Amino acid sequence: MLGGVTGRTTPKALAARSASRGRGAKRDAGELEQLASKFLAAVKAKPGERIEQLAPSIGSATKDLALPIRKLIASKQVKTEGERRATRYFPASKTTKPKVKKR
Repeated sequence: MLGGVTGRTTPKALAARSASRGRGAKRDAGELEQLASKFLAAVKAKPGERIEQLAPSIGSATKDLALPIRKLIASKQVKTEGERRATRYFPASKTTKPKVKKR
């Protein structure tokens, strides 16, 4: 290890990525979909981990993952256990199908 370099993305670098789009600016659908697919792949590789443990492997800040995670939970691709910072993420079982509203 040279000079303390660990190969991890620093919080400062992650903040710079978020700041590049400007405060209050919306992310495009492609960026959200990309983060969601990266998070889903990370959850499948390491089920039961918390967001703080998964975010560095994705290369994104935890706050930037909040919306893609909510969308994955709503679409029943990811399920959770626990609350708040103790929330652990698991891939949804293959038998789980999205509920269809009947009219």
